[in-house]
Amino acid sequence: MSQNKQTNRFHNWKNTKFAGMAVTLAILVLVIAVVLNMIVSRLDFSWDISPNKQYSLSSTTEKYLDQLDSEGKTVDFYILTTKESLENDMSSLTLYRALEAYDAHKSINLIWVDPDTDNDTMEKINSDNAFTLSTGDMVFICDNVKKRVPGSSMYTVYTDDDGNTTGEDFKGENLITGTIKGVAENRTPTVYFLSGHGEKSLDSYTKFTTNLTNYNYAAKELNLSETDSVPDDAALVLVAAPSKDITDAEAEKLNAYLDNGGNISLLMSPNGGAFAYTNLEAIMKDYGFYMDYDRVSETNSNYHISGDKYTIQCELNELDDDSEATDLTSSLLNQGLYTFMPESRSFRYNDEGGKYTIAPLITTYDSAEGEPYGGVSDDPEKQSGQMLLAADSTSIARNDSKMVVFGNAEFIDDEHVSDDTVIVPVYLFLSTISWMYDSDIDMEISTKSTTNDYISLQDAGFAKGLMVVLTVIPVAIMAAGIGIWIKRRNS
Repeated sequence: MSQNKQTNRFHNWKNTKFAGMAVTLAILVLVIAVVLNMIVSRLDFSWDISPNKQYSLSSTTEKYLDQLDSEGKTVDFYILTTKESLENDMSSLTLYRALEAYDAHKSINLIWVDPDTDNDTMEKINSDNAFTLSTGDMVFICDNVKKRVPGSSMYTVYTDDDGNTTGEDFKGENLITGTIKGVAENRTPTVYFLSGHGEKSLDSYTKFTTNLTNYNYAAKELNLSETDSVPDDAALVLVAAPSKDITDAEAEKLNAYLDNGGNISLLMSPNGGAFAYTNLEAIMKDYGFYMDYDRVSETNSNYHISGDKYTIQCELNELDDDSEATDLTSSLLNQGLYTFMPESRSFRYNDEGGKYTIAPLITTYDSAEGEPYGGVSDDPEKQSGQMLLAADSTSIARNDSKMVVFGNAEFIDDEHVSDDTVIVPVYLFLSTISWMYDSDIDMEISTKSTTNDYISLQDAGFAKGLMVVLTVIPVAIMAAGIGIWIKRRNS
């Protein structure tokens, strides 16, 4: 009997010893895990194991930010949303991780701004009301150079016919890094409004220039009689309703700029003066355009504003899919908006065997007429039928220099630009500016598609079996282990 008691005491002591060792090992593993977690947290270390590294910045961005770090430059990066709202939005996880990675560099000062409550900061970054800002937008400032990036431009979202999201690409890194480079290196392309020929001053286009600022362009006046050449930062030269022709010397300076791939927009409102735009017409001809001295009216009352036969409904043309300028009209056509043009002159074109790539943008209906107006012709003729009111052209001989012509300039001045009637030509003209000279600096950083890992199961029966293997069996083994431990403890 005493031998059995000694044996039981030995087994109890042995079980207690093993149990103590197990508890000690468990506590030791837990302590090691906690310590490792604390060390990793202090190191702010993370490992992006996604197939396309969608939660990491590209080597292009890292290299450029390292350069800014070494130069001691600082870019204030304002994002108009709260950190918590973006952090908790799983659909914006790629953007949130990217922002954290930008903020890790000393050259980037990331500032979260609640646009609904932080009025002081909103006033600071937009004191001149140059930007039209919305929640999610980003503003970058460096040495008084400011640029805006719309929050809506971060992703390209794909949907099916029912409107359900089928996928999305994150393109924000290329835009953000390019904008950081733009402000850090003071790269702001400028739209130069030609002056000195009876044009309206820049003060007459304040609303339109605000739009230009939102697209990250500056706007300045340019008098070619007072300068040797078109400035190097020119995105394009805009000629808006001159009341007289440019001089031979000015034409020479313009042609030198255009021969090097420069761009020009000619907004040629009807002018009743008895003179010719000889030099401007010569420049137009180099892009395949010919200008009529007329003003276009509409004979069909259904196609003009009541009591105003010169403000006419027109056709916005659908461009060929292979046209470089396809996107100029496609988005506007998809919105189903009516296109109107205020009092305009017409143009004709001839591509002269492929020397130019010409796209007609806005044309009249067949019921329109072009009545003679101004010019030097002794016997001008009235035109009728479909007429061209706006178009673009690319000149191959001039290093792909681009020209845009509109038969009216008043639609972008402060008196008319907010009129719903001219919303299509306004946005079309803004699109032509981006087409001629994209203000975004392309860092050639690839977009990143959101990827998800999936397990393909053969059928429902296989899925149920897998659930048993992964849940029921482990639970059963654990229960058996607990039962054995209890039995041994009580034995």
